[in-house]
Amino acid sequence: MLSIEIRPANLTDIDDVIRLNRLTLPENYPPQFFYDVFMQYPKAFIVARSASMLVGYVMTRIEKTLTVIKWINRAHIISVAVHPAYRRQGIARKMMIEACKASYEFYKASEVYLEVRVTNEPAINLYKGLGFEIKEINRGYYSDGEDAYVMHSPLPLKVSD
Repeated sequence: MLSIEIRPANLTDIDDVIRLNRLTLPENYPPQFFYDVFMQYPKAFIVARSASMLVGYVMTRIEKTLTVIKWINRAHIISVAVHPAYRRQGIARKMMIEACKASYEFYKASEVYLEVRVTNEPAINLYKGLGFEIKEINRGYYSDGEDAYVMHSPLPLKVSD
């Protein structure tokens, strides 16, 4: 297996992140959105590189949420992508662990959540393996009408790197 570097993104990575998003996912955001999330939460925006090629990313933002008794910080995994040629090598798992660790350590998030297509079994299994649980179904969440599972996990994750 090639050497893969997993680290927080830097500003020069964002154009490559946008290209990978366009290549791999039907859910695309305006370029400025990627820059805005990066500028606000750079330590939880994780990339994977093989030599000079960006092969994956996890884009995370932190949201303040009012619970019954207090305000908490929740990490929201907005987007996860791995280049098709690099899938099934554990890259997404490593990036997710790093994104969750950074969300907990640097942004004091006490939980993490994400949306995932109900048909995306590899991703669902990955998230379950990291301790996420399906909490609800968001009907018609995606632009093509597909439903999403909303999955949650407390932070810090209870997994080893």
